[in-house]
Formats: sequence, structure tokens, C-alpha cells
Amino acid sequence: MSEIIKQFDILCDAAMAAFNEELEISYEESLLNILKFVKKHPEYRADFIGRFKMILVSNDSPFEAVAFCMRELQWSEIKEFVVSRMNPSQDPRSEALRSVLTAYDDFWPDADIYAYYANT
Repeated sequence: MSEIIKQFDILCDAAMAAFNEELEISYEESLLNILKFVKKHPEYRADFIGRFKMILVSNDSPFEAVAFCMRELQWSEIKEFVVSRMNPSQDPRSEALRSVLTAYDDFWPDADIYAYYANT
């Protein structure tokens, strides 16, 4: 595993800790750190796609990180993956997946939750 992907995993772990209020930084700040990191390393896109997919199928990962990042990145590979996983009878996280899918719309209902997206 590359150092870049290890750092990505560390940032995701920090997001979970921030979500659980175990860190001094806010959850939104931790999500923004992930987004900035991914944007800084575009050559790792395929690796990040794999990691984002892992987050979406995991029961203990910050799935909001995917929606937050995809709101700006708009990666079709993640959108297609989400659509393919949205069968409610197969995946109890379908509602969470639906929130990721809405990040691709012109209007994102969750935008007002995050200061970063509040004025977009």
C-alpha cells in the first residue's frame, strides 16, 4: 500500500474520530481535509475510487465523506457504484447510499449542513 493511500486512510480514521467527538477538529473540517488531500493527488484517483467504494460497503466508515467529496469531485465511477448498490433488499445502507447519490444533483439537500457548501 502506498504512503498516499495510508495517509488517506488516516484522514478517514480522523473523520470517524471527529464524528465521535474524539478530536479537537470538527467533523466538517475532517471531511474537508479528505477532499483537499484527494484533490492534491489526482494521480491516485483509481486508488481513491477503490477506497471510497470500501467506505460505502463498510459498516464503520464515514460514508458522509463520500457524499461530501463527490459533491465537488463528481466522479462517475462512484455514482455508478452507488446506483448498482441501491437495491434495498440487498443492502440495508440504501438510504445512506441515496444521500451520496443526491450529492451529484444540482441541488444537494445536505449542502446546508456544511459551511463549505452552504453558499453553492
